[in-house]
Amino acid sequence: MKHKSHWLSYILAFLPAVFVAGVLGSVIQTQFNILSISSIGPSLAYQERLAATWHDLLNFAPFFMIVVAVAFIVALPVAHIVVRIQRRQFTAWCAAACAISLWVAFLAADHFAPMPTLIAATRTNMGTFFMILSGLAGGFVYAVLSRIFRRRLIKKIRAQQRAAESKAEKKPATATNHKTESTSE
Repeated sequence: MKHKSHWLSYILAFLPAVFVAGVLGSVIQTQFNILSISSIGPSLAYQERLAATWHDLLNFAPFFMIVVAVAFIVALPVAHIVVRIQRRQFTAWCAAACAISLWVAFLAADHFAPMPTLIAATRTNMGTFFMILSGLAGGFVYAVLSRIFRRRLIKKIRAQQRAAESKAEKKPATATNHKTESTSE
């Protein structure tokens, strides 16, 4: 029962973590692209920035969430192993593992992609740093949510067990009371 609640809490925390990292990374990617465009020409108006950000949220974010999910699938079990050995700093290890895994994913994508960089924001060190921060944020969200979900699921499971135990204790008592009443008549 204990492991079931842990796995469920990890899965429930994984999806929002990937979503947060994907959305944040998409916004960062858009703003770095706009910054690059603005450096060679006129700056973009606020409405154009919003339109470009919205466009990337619809078109780039789903792709980036796949990259994030694959990176996190590798990173989070490693973080859990380290935490089992060290027995502390769960949040820090999850955040660091997710950030590092995203950096490795960028390096691997840039190595295997036919173009110089697959994700434009990672062309510069500053862009790579900010994109990695989206992984750090996703790891933080995962760590916090997995703890919250695990505690709530454990409480729910314990409450169900107590209810089942009290139901089991009441059932035999009512059955014996019924038998004694029928024999006394």
